[in-house]
Amino acid sequence: MYVTVNTIKVPAPAATKMLEAFRKSAPDMKQFKGFAGFELWQQEDGTILAIAKWESKEAFEEYPRSEMFRRHHSGVSSSDMQAGAQMAYYNGEVVV
Repeated sequence: MYVTVNTIKVPAPAATKMLEAFRKSAPDMKQFKGFAGFELWQQEDGTILAIAKWESKEAFEEYPRSEMFRRHHSGVSSSDMQAGAQMAYYNGEVVV
């Protein structure tokens, strides 16, 4: 399993809008080949962690190049997306 964690620090009003956008677009991900799951976590300070699980690194790498990715990120400027966001990548496995 390949896991991506997007840590996003945004002000409260922007966080609410961002969480709504994630919730709206997440069901589309089920149709993407190699997609295994998506979770939203929010820390007490409001920081959002958007966690996507993929069957493989190769499956994930197709997503940022896809039309679906472009649709999911429309309406948000690249500077808004990158300001306060940090990506981390992990190889993992479900043990239990």
